[in-house]
Amino acid sequence: MKKNTPYFYFVLFLLAGLTACKKPPVEPEPTEPVMPPLTHQGLNTFGCYVDGELFVAGGAETHWDLPPILGSFNEGTKKLIIRASSYSNVEDDVSEHIDFRAYLTDNTANYNYTFNEEDGSDGYTNLWGDRCDYYFRTISDFDHGQLAITYLDEEENIIAGTFYMNLVNENCENDTLMKITDGRFDFHY
Repeated sequence: MKKNTPYFYFVLFLLAGLTACKKPPVEPEPTEPVMPPLTHQGLNTFGCYVDGELFVAGGAETHWDLPPILGSFNEGTKKLIIRASSYSNVEDDVSEHIDFRAYLTDNTANYNYTFNEEDGSDGYTNLWGDRCDYYFRTISDFDHGQLAITYLDEEENIIAGTFYMNLVNENCENDTLMKITDGRFDFHY
C-alpha cells in the first residue's frame, strides 16, 4: 500500500486556507435618522430641515401605531393632503407633525400651498414637546414656500416631490418665523 502523505497535507492545507477566509465586516445600521433619498417609487418617505434640524418621518413606535406619513390625493379634484409625523419619545407621546395641502392642476410642476383657514392646522405642530406650533398665515408680500411635484403616476398611485415652507407664530417668544427647507417626499396614496 502506497502512502500519499504529501497529497494529503496539500489537500488539508488547501481546505484550511479556503475556510479561513474572512468575510467583510457588516456595516451597522445607522442609529440616527438620515435624510431619505429622492425617489419615485412610493416608498412613503418624508424628510426636511426644520430651522436647520433634520426632520424625518418615523422614529419611535407610537401608542396609536400610526404610519409616519399619511395623506391622500383626490384624482378628481387634484387635491393633495400630506401629514408627516416624527416620533422621538413614545413614553411621553412627544411628536412633531408637518401638514400641507395643494391643488395639483398640471401634474409635475410647482405649486403654492392651499390654506385651511377654518382650523389653522396646516404647518408644523409639536405635541407635548418644547417647541412652538407654526402655521400658514395669509400675509401679503410673504414667501409662504413652494411645492414641486417631481413625479405623479395615477395608475400606480405614487406622488413624489420637493418643498420648502415659511411658517409663522406671532405668539412664540423665541422666534416668530419657522423655515422648513430641503423637503422631499415619496408617497403611495
